[in-house]
Amino acid sequence: MAEPWEVTAFRYATLSARKSELVYRYSSYGDPDAEVEMAYYFWLLRRPGETVLVDTGFDPAVGARRGRTCLCPPVEALRRHGVEPGDVDTVVITHFHYDHVGNVGAFPRARLVVPSKELDFWTGPFANRFQFASHVEASEVARLERLAAEGRVRLTDGSEEILDGVRAVNVGGHSPGQQVTVVAVADGSVALASDAVHFTEELELERPFGVIADLAQMYAAYDVLRELAAAGAVVVPGHDPDVVHRFPAVEGSDGNAVRLG
Repeated sequence: MAEPWEVTAFRYATLSARKSELVYRYSSYGDPDAEVEMAYYFWLLRRPGETVLVDTGFDPAVGARRGRTCLCPPVEALRRHGVEPGDVDTVVITHFHYDHVGNVGAFPRARLVVPSKELDFWTGPFANRFQFASHVEASEVARLERLAAEGRVRLTDGSEEILDGVRAVNVGGHSPGQQVTVVAVADGSVALASDAVHFTEELELERPFGVIADLAQMYAAYDVLRELAAAGAVVVPGHDPDVVHRFPAVEGSDGNAVRLG
């Protein structure tokens, strides 16, 4: 196998919210409400000769319109760490929600890896229904559809190796084609859950996030992540602010970029 990957998580934005706003049917658990931080991440995979992004964060203007606080625009965060948009070879898209695909157009030479179920759903007959459509930007979906038509997209399904040492696992649940990315690192593997699980507590207590395409698949995704953890992978949730405290900070990052492996 080729050299292991170095994986960095970038926290580029934040939101203050109540648990009752984020957790599906939170009142049914009988716990008091509380304020929590929701952190927004994208991920960089690097090894000699290869630079890969997992998701691209939201467009800062879109995030501002939606009430999110941008700490550093994703493209600028990459530049601060020596990565120019033209350096990126591959962009792995975990799902089409606005905070994961907002800067796809900034990477002119990157090949995209996209879950086929996501592309099918978001270009299909139910995508414009309010409870789905409110989580995406129509122009961003149209861009992805256009890039697929131009031949720049590799579609994935099930569980498959997309690069040497990088496996995409389709789990659904949160979004119809929600994908987990498992990456080989020097001391094992890292499972980037993306939004298959937003917070560690969500997985530990089995309390689904409030944005759901299929509840049964969401629970099944938890099982997949537990199986990966049992096999030795470090599971990294997609929106937990604790990620930047659990892992070592990248030098000069002000604590908003951490090394996962």
